[in-house]
Amino acid sequence: MKTYVYILIIGLVLSGGFVAYESSRAQKSIQVVSMTADEMSSALKNGSIAGFISWEPYPAKAVVDGYGSYLVNSKDVWENHPSCVLAISKDLKDEDMIKALVWVQLKGTRFINKPANREKVLQYGMEFSGQDRATVSAAINNTIYIEYPDINQTKKGIEILSKAGVLKKPIVSMGYNDTDEFLAGIYLDKYYKEIRQKLDNDPGWAPTAVNGSLRFGYIEGNIHYLGMYIAQKEGYFERVGLKPGKNVRFTAYRSGRAITGAFDNRDVDAATLGSTVLLRYRVNDNGRVHVISGVNTGGTSLVVGADSGIKSVNDLNGKKIATPGFGTCQDTIMRKMFEGFEIKTV
Repeated sequence: MKTYVYILIIGLVLSGGFVAYESSRAQKSIQVVSMTADEMSSALKNGSIAGFISWEPYPAKAVVDGYGSYLVNSKDVWENHPSCVLAISKDLKDEDMIKALVWVQLKGTRFINKPANREKVLQYGMEFSGQDRATVSAAINNTIYIEYPDINQTKKGIEILSKAGVLKKPIVSMGYNDTDEFLAGIYLDKYYKEIRQKLDNDPGWAPTAVNGSLRFGYIEGNIHYLGMYIAQKEGYFERVGLKPGKNVRFTAYRSGRAITGAFDNRDVDAATLGSTVLLRYRVNDNGRVHVISGVNTGGTSLVVGADSGIKSVNDLNGKKIATPGFGTCQDTIMRKMFEGFEIKTV
C-alpha cells in the first residue's frame, strides 16, 4: 500500500496533477502599495506600478485617457459587496433629522436609477467629479446605487478584515455574542424601512422639516456619492428644511480615514464613507457611529497599463499594484480579487 501511494504522488507531480497545481498557487504573490487616487494615476502612467484599485471615476479616467485598461470590476467578483454607506454620529439624536437624511439619500438614489433622468445624472456627475462625459458615463455604468447594504456581504467583509489583521481585537471582546449582534448595533434599518415604505406608497411624500443644523462630510470627487450631490441640486435638502450655506454645511475630505477623524473630533454629524473604514473605526477606536442607509456597491475597479499585455489577475503575479490604503473598501475588495495569492505590503 505504501509503495502504491508513493507512486501515485510521484505520478501526479510529474503529470502536473493537484500537487503541482497547489504548489504553483502558493508561489503566486502580489505587492501592494498605498497611494492617493491622484498618485495612482501618475504611477500607472510612468510604469512604477502595474495597476491600481480605486473608486470611480479614477479607473474610468485612466481608461478614457488611454493609459489604463479595465481588468476587473468589483461587482463582477463580489456581488453586493460592502462599499459606501450613510453614517451618523451617535451624538445625533434628533429623529426628524435622521429621517430627513435617509429621505434625501433615497430620493437622490432613486433619481439616479430612473432611466429618464440619465442625461441630468451625467450632467450632475460631470459637475460633481470635474470629469468629462465619457469618464462619468463609464464610472456610473460601473457603479450600482443602492438603498441599503447587504448585511450578509458585510459580514464577509468583516471576515476578510479580521483575516488580514485590520481589526485589532475580536468582536466578541467588545461584549457582543457574535458578528450579527455587532452589526445589529451599528446598522439601524428602522429609519430606512419607514422612509422606503412611505415613498413606495407616495413618491411625492416628504418627512417633517427639521429644526436645527447639520455638518455633513463626504470624499471629494468620488462618484459613489453622486446621490447626495443630486439631492442638493434637486432641492431635496431644502424641502426638509436644510438649506445649504445656512443650516447645513458640506465639507469635502480626502479619504474615509479623514472622515472618521472628523467624527472623532465631533466636526461632522453625518457623512458618506466606506463601510469597511467605518467598521475598522468602530472596532479599533470605539467609534461612536451608526449606519442609516446604503450608498452603493460596485464602482471599484482594477485597472492595468493599457499596453501592459496583462489579461488576467494571474498575469499580475509578482507585480506591484496600488490601493488607497490598508483596511479601505478597495483593500478589502483587492483581497477578494487576489484570493490564493500571497499579499505583500510594500
